[in-house]
Amino acid sequence: MTAADHAALAEKLAAELDPGAERPLSSQIVDRIWLDVIGGTIETGERLPTVRQLAVHLGLNPKTVELAYEQLERLGIVSTRPGEGTFVRLNVPDDDARKRRHELEQCGLDAVARAESLGFSVEDLLDTLDDIRTAKRDHGRDWSEQ
Repeated sequence: MTAADHAALAEKLAAELDPGAERPLSSQIVDRIWLDVIGGTIETGERLPTVRQLAVHLGLNPKTVELAYEQLERLGIVSTRPGEGTFVRLNVPDDDARKRRHELEQCGLDAVARAESLGFSVEDLLDTLDDIRTAKRDHGRDWSEQ
């Protein structure tokens, strides 16, 4: 991608991102880039704008763009090479990976439904998951032991 292509991508994202939407901005970025990749607007091997470039252009916290790029990497859509950048790779996951991903999505849907049945919002659930992740990372604590 050229600098003009980076600017065009950022302009398209800026026009389509909805800060008031329930879906987080990082997820909206993932969706838009994914659609551009599968639609052929962004080709395999192309370098995406840096986290900082895209964050500045969109007027977002760089952490938001970083989260989007991390999600794209987990999904196998991009790969990051330290010192070089983030590139579209679009490795199609194998059947086992797709099955595991589907099961994880179902687990998430089940957790959302359970939280909502208890009167909690998706944001409350995400906050709790973040607390669990922090406790495991910072203290090596197994949350299930409480």
